[in-house]
Amino acid sequence: MPFQSLTYTFATIAENAIKTGTQLFEQSLGLDVYHVRILRLIDDQPGITFTPLAGQTRLDRSATSRSLQRLIKAGLVERFNDTVDARQFHLVATAKGRALRRKSDPLTLEMERLMLQTLDAKEREAFLDCLNKIADWVNDGYKDAVKQRFPETSAPAKAARAGKGAARAPKLP
Repeated sequence: MPFQSLTYTFATIAENAIKTGTQLFEQSLGLDVYHVRILRLIDDQPGITFTPLAGQTRLDRSATSRSLQRLIKAGLVERFNDTVDARQFHLVATAKGRALRRKSDPLTLEMERLMLQTLDAKEREAFLDCLNKIADWVNDGYKDAVKQRFPETSAPAKAARAGKGAARAPKLP
């Protein structure tokens, strides 16, 4: 079997799980996995504004915006203008949205249980412990460790930011 990196394997698992989840969610709830994700984030954080929501979705801003508009049109989310800054708006799940979210949670848990059924109880516990440990590391120290191990990865990013993203030609002798 050809080499497959850890990140490729994680991405493949996630993409396949999302594809299967989307089929089930669309049949059961009328929404795909991404819409349910956004609805959950809003329901968990009533009053959240768009910028933090877009960051948490792991989708690009335009996809988040389109999905949000669909949730608003469906009556699952309400949008309220900020009383101080009219450019800001706050998002809240409606009663209909909260009910749909409550229906989605058991489906998600059952799909995850099915995904992990190939592991026995001890393996599941060890796997989830390791996965959480990796997630914590990637969120906390991994980026700095990569910069330290590969200092050259920091230089082009700084140069690109200084040039506002424009590519720079190398200096010739």
